[in-house]
Amino acid sequence: MNLDLSGKPKSDNRMLAIGLAALAAALLMFAAFSRSWVARPAPIDIGFGPMGCHNCAIFSGTDGGDMSNGAFIERVREMDPDSARTTSSAFAPMGWATFALCLISGLGLLAAAGLAYKKQRKDLPIAPTTVALLGLMASLITACVFVATKPGGAGFVGISMGFWAYGIGAVMGIAAAQMLAKLLRPVDPDLLDGAMSPDQY
Repeated sequence: MNLDLSGKPKSDNRMLAIGLAALAAALLMFAAFSRSWVARPAPIDIGFGPMGCHNCAIFSGTDGGDMSNGAFIERVREMDPDSARTTSSAFAPMGWATFALCLISGLGLLAAAGLAYKKQRKDLPIAPTTVALLGLMASLITACVFVATKPGGAGFVGISMGFWAYGIGAVMGIAAAQMLAKLLRPVDPDLLDGAMSPDQY
């Protein structure tokens, strides 16, 4: 065991961890509601996000506007049966899964940041940092599948702002959750406390 005998106070990364967690949560929340994970700029101006697509109804034979990813895929397949090879049935479900996991991870990070700010160490059945980490790890899978199964052929849409916000938020969230876990871990009881009490002799 290494003991620090220098007398220098240990640096407190509490505020850094709280700031990272808050920023990561904000990015994850933005990404969850963004409709520009994959997009195509003007003059077409179409984008897809976990909740649905922006200005995509025009491509399904109706007036331009927003609609869910599932409705878009279904409508395109009705218009062109051969489009099944350029549209994946996994796209819409993976979008909703990513949406839910981003929200869960963001809320876990905010809860952990709140406990760290109040300097509380609660013995909970599952720590908010654990919730955040599990959500982020699972979202790495669903988010990649969601983007990989985007509709259209090569070059129809490309990676856009929503996906970058998610990626940065996920990396920051993992780092923040690990930092906060150390601050929120309940203090281990001293098993030798009172073992050498003079009253026993």
